[in-house]
Amino acid sequence: MDTENLAAQLLIANQDKAKFEAELILANIELGFQNEEKLKRAAELTIANNALDLLNKEKTKRAAELIIADKEFIFQIAEKEKLAAELVIAYTQLDAQNREREKRAAELILANTELIFQNKEKEKRAAELIVANEELLLQNRLKEKLAEELIIANKELIFQNLEKEKRADELIIANKKLVFENQEKGKRAAELIIANIELDFQDEEKEKRAAELLIALKELGYQDEEKSKRAAELIIANRELLVQKLEKERRAVAEAKKDEFFNMVSHEFKTPLTNIKVIHQLLEKKTDKADKLYPFLANASNSIKRLEKLIADLLDVTKINSGQIDLNITAFYFADALTNSIANVELTANQHEIILENSVELLYSGDQFRIEQVLINLLNNAIKYSPDARQVIVNAKVAKGRIEVCVKDFGVGIAATDIDNLFQRFYRVSKTAIQFQGVGLGLYIASEIIKKHKGTFSIQSEPGKGSTFCFSLPLNQTL
Repeated sequence: MDTENLAAQLLIANQDKAKFEAELILANIELGFQNEEKLKRAAELTIANNALDLLNKEKTKRAAELIIADKEFIFQIAEKEKLAAELVIAYTQLDAQNREREKRAAELILANTELIFQNKEKEKRAAELIVANEELLLQNRLKEKLAEELIIANKELIFQNLEKEKRADELIIANKKLVFENQEKGKRAAELIIANIELDFQDEEKEKRAAELLIALKELGYQDEEKSKRAAELIIANRELLVQKLEKERRAVAEAKKDEFFNMVSHEFKTPLTNIKVIHQLLEKKTDKADKLYPFLANASNSIKRLEKLIADLLDVTKINSGQIDLNITAFYFADALTNSIANVELTANQHEIILENSVELLYSGDQFRIEQVLINLLNNAIKYSPDARQVIVNAKVAKGRIEVCVKDFGVGIAATDIDNLFQRFYRVSKTAIQFQGVGLGLYIASEIIKKHKGTFSIQSEPGKGSTFCFSLPLNQTL
């Protein structure tokens, strides 16, 4: 009996020992899992610390930029004060010129008054000459009467020879005097006629001068009005320039604040998004694909990718605007960039076939990552804006020392009025903005990347028939 009890107790003890060993194994497994979790947490903390250091550096840069902006603002205020002083001097000069014009007008009025006075004096002299002419005519008539009396006296002297001879001599002398006086009168009459002609000519000249003075006064008045208008226009133009300058400064400040806000928001989003992405990946690994929750996790994964792309675009935009986007220039096979971009997009393009008609098999010096970013953006847009089509065609070739790449879709197309605005920040075509998701940054970033590579963009599109986006890159370039 004792032996059987001992055997039973040993059996129970062995079973307990096996349970403890199993529990110990489970505890070790759980401890290993916890250690892995701790290592992951440590890696996340390291990433968070690096992001925090980056944020501190960015804040230091922003502080330095604000100090520079304050100095520029103080310099602009000094420039405005200088311009204001120059305007005061210009107004003072205009006032002095107006006073000079008033003096000249007063002198002209005095000159006109003097001319009128001289005309009156000439009229008086003309009247006196007329009176003198009348007196000369009266004297001539008296002389004629005397001549008649002398003739009568000559007849009487015929009868008195001695007296007649004396009277004849006297008459001859008187006749000579009369002839001389008549000649003098003729000369005086001719001189009066010449004087009258000169007076008439002088009157005509004075009238011409008076008319010219009136025209000059009118012209001076017109010039004063024109100068007043020009001065008013200059004041208005200066005000408009000042308003435009203030508006540009306001927009520049607003753009700087907007870029700073986007940069701050993008960096603030990155850390929590990284945590969300890690948790989501853990949930995806632990969730069976047959589970009802798995489609929701897949949808969340797509949303996380969209949010990551949005944050990356916002960061690229702030780098472009601040001139901080740098290219990592290396030599790579351009065909690799084409195939990598197409393969990347094909992972999510379930309904579209991307056809590479021609490729470029040569080495190109540029930033492969950024070139692929441009291609991926063009391919994603081609797929997004052609929901009813099934093909996207990519064509690459070398022509005239340049690489030309075109992405053609068969989608909704773009109106000609919208094409020129597509490369602006946040611009979206109003007719398709509601139907398709996006914020309008992809093409702006793509165009800036191509500009950095000394390249150009071109677009051909027709509403309802699709679009072709092309970019061209020079082969011989110095970036």
